[in-house]
Amino acid sequence: MGKDSRMPVYVMLGNLTHAAFDMLDTIDERDKKAAQIIESLGGKMLSLYYTLGQYDFVVIFEMPSKEMLVKFLTIVGKFGTVRTETMETIPASMLYKISKEV
Repeated sequence: MGKDSRMPVYVMLGNLTHAAFDMLDTIDERDKKAAQIIESLGGKMLSLYYTLGQYDFVVIFEMPSKEMLVKFLTIVGKFGTVRTETMETIPASMLYKISKEV
């Protein structure tokens, strides 16, 4: 749990739209395409999970800048197959350090 030198990490919560369910048989191809888009913008998909409950999936990924994040979200949004909520994370080590300073 030392110094974290990775790119910013984001957590995306998402729901599949009706259009996505209409094309459910190609979901694996869409997931691969999403990973390729992230990589083409200099990021990396760390994890992808499908979930039961309020959200249909969770994606954890790195992105080198907010500009690239916005590009990714815009590209994904154009497909019309998902609705997402994206959160930026902070490393636990940062919170530990700050908690000792205050």
